[in-house]
Amino acid sequence: MHYLIIGNSAAGVFAAETIRGLDSDGQITMISNENCLPYSRCLISYYLGNEVTEEMMYIRDETFYNDTGIDFKVGYVERVNADSKSVLLDSGENVTYDKLLVATGSSPFNPPLEGSDVDGIFELRTLEDAKAVAEFAPKAKAAVVMGAGLVGLKGAHGLHELGINVTIVGSAPQVLRHSIDVESAGILTKVLEEDGYRVLLNTKVAKVLGEEDEDGRMSVSGVLLNTGEQIPCEMIIRAVGVRPNVKLVSNSGVAVNYGIIVDEQMQTSVNDIYAAGDVAEASDLLSGEKGMSALWPTATEQGIIAGCNMVGVKRKYSGSLALNSAVICGVGIISTGIVNLPPGEGRVLRASEPDKNFYRKFVIRDGRLVGMIMVGDIEGAGILSGLIRKRAKVNEKYLNKMLVSPIEYPEYLPAERGGQ
Repeated sequence: MHYLIIGNSAAGVFAAETIRGLDSDGQITMISNENCLPYSRCLISYYLGNEVTEEMMYIRDETFYNDTGIDFKVGYVERVNADSKSVLLDSGENVTYDKLLVATGSSPFNPPLEGSDVDGIFELRTLEDAKAVAEFAPKAKAAVVMGAGLVGLKGAHGLHELGINVTIVGSAPQVLRHSIDVESAGILTKVLEEDGYRVLLNTKVAKVLGEEDEDGRMSVSGVLLNTGEQIPCEMIIRAVGVRPNVKLVSNSGVAVNYGIIVDEQMQTSVNDIYAAGDVAEASDLLSGEKGMSALWPTATEQGIIAGCNMVGVKRKYSGSLALNSAVICGVGIISTGIVNLPPGEGRVLRASEPDKNFYRKFVIRDGRLVGMIMVGDIEGAGILSGLIRKRAKVNEKYLNKMLVSPIEYPEYLPAERGGQ
């Protein structure tokens, strides 16, 4: 059996290891357009800020491909041909397969921006991106980060750690609009501003301003906002959004909505073709609806499920669960599940002490905890996330107590006689 995996990040790595654990004889080929060992994208901003080394970013060592029996190829897959069970590389090479996993992730999406054809504009998606930013950073005293989502805030953090003055420009009315609510976002904005960041919301960069540098090249000199304000800077990071890398399955018969649609076995609409990670559109654990979940834990779980089913060991994916965690200026934040319910639906328990950077919100629907936000003291968040994932009935009175007390839930791990 020949297993072909496109992508060497979380989903691809865990799928490959799962396949090898279940099939010691099968041939595994992995193709990636990054010529490096698998690494954690979650650590890119920390690498940029000199908080972790390059070696600390790698999730597998230099023996990984050899020990796992992987034939690793560097290249860009232009097209999947389901009829001939092959993929076409940009080099012109065709690689055949019996089972295929598309784990190509996503790429930054940047709308057209006037003046953006100058030096000093970066994305922050790959390790090479981070290296390019780090190399340019000594030239910059001030930077503008376009985007107030998690990637934007983490990128801003990396630059801030290098001593660069950072302005965050977000088009939404709050930071992390897809992950938290207005109240918790207000606390984070306050924390950012107290730490020296400038945060501009409901605002967009209308134009990049440039001037000729000492080498005779046009470089960033500032930005013009839609408000009319000009902000001087020497560097811009664009972190507006991402799109799944689905182009390679165009005209292959593989069904695509926003991402590649998969069933509970992570198989696409075409037999023997699977997808996992940021590129896959799978069922949501709480709603049952198809959706994207660009999270590292989701990618690893989907990779394992896909690997099992590619070998023929039937496993079902229970569904994606939104889970975001970060430390912003020393303040921890975690959100899980549904954090904003439609008006009149379910119940919300909330405790807030903005002056102490403390906030907790528990969202309850049909007697079950379906979402939570914790800012500040986040110890015990794993218990609450576990209750959400288990879709367990909860004691609302006990949850109310935990709004301002340590997170403990005796019923979370019930013990039986005999140690079961």
